[in-house]
Parts: sequence; structure tokens; C-alpha cells
Amino acid sequence: MKMRIYLLIATSCILASCAKKESESTTVVEDDEMPRAACYAYITEKDSAFLQINITSDSMVNGDLEYKLFEKDQNRGKIDGRLHGDTLLANYKFMSEGVESTREVAFLRKDGNWVEGFGPAAEKNGSIQFSDRSKLDFAKGLVFKTAACPSF
Repeated sequence: MKMRIYLLIATSCILASCAKKESESTTVVEDDEMPRAACYAYITEKDSAFLQINITSDSMVNGDLEYKLFEKDQNRGKIDGRLHGDTLLANYKFMSEGVESTREVAFLRKDGNWVEGFGPAAEKNGSIQFSDRSKLDFAKGLVFKTAACPSF
């Protein structure tokens, strides 16, 4: 069953990558244009990541996030956060190697996809949090493209 889900995600991403290349400019998406529940995937030859989000009418967001990066510990968990314009800031509570951890994540809505951002972070109250959100960098982040949601 799990293999079917990953095959479905991989096929969706391959088909999406065959489409015409999108503009590199950042697009601010109006609330009524943003899907309220959707799935996104990042897939390369050796890496994959999956993001499923639900957006409420008050811009609150929750969902699932999973990373399977080559030569890194796999982790999977829940996100809970808020949209700030075209930026999603959320806490990611996940399990990795049998240990539960929490870290802040940031995603920028760009051309219908979500680009993960990175920046300086520090431990605060048992969680890794961005120490300066103004220094978030989305230029080299993972690009999560629209994908089919798995049916469980």
C-alpha cells in the first residue's frame, strides 16, 4: 500500500515536471485561489518529502509533513501553524529514530507550490525556533509541487 502511494506521488511529480516551466517570480495568491486542503511532494532521484495541508477560514494551518532524504534520518510528523500572507509558519512535531522533536518550519507560496525556507535557528523552550525570521531564505529550499493526495 505504501509503495502504491509513493508510486502515485512520483508519477504525479513526473507529469508535473513535463509541463511548461513556470515563471521564477513570486506570486502572491489571494485567499480564494489557495486550496483549503491539498497535497504537495518533493521528489528527486534519492530524496522525497511529502506535505499535506488543511487551511481554515482564519488562516490556521495543520497537516502532515514527511522527509525521506538520502543519508539522513527519516522523519514524519504533524504541522500546526498560521498563514501570514503567502508565508506559512508552523511548528513541526515529528518522530525520528524513535525520538520526538519539534522545530519551526517556513514555506513560501510561489507559483502554486510551497518552497521551504531556512534561516538561523536556536533552541527555545525545548523546540528549535527561527531566531530571526527576517533572515529566512527561500532561494535554495525544497520545492513542494502539487501532488495527488493518498487515499487511506
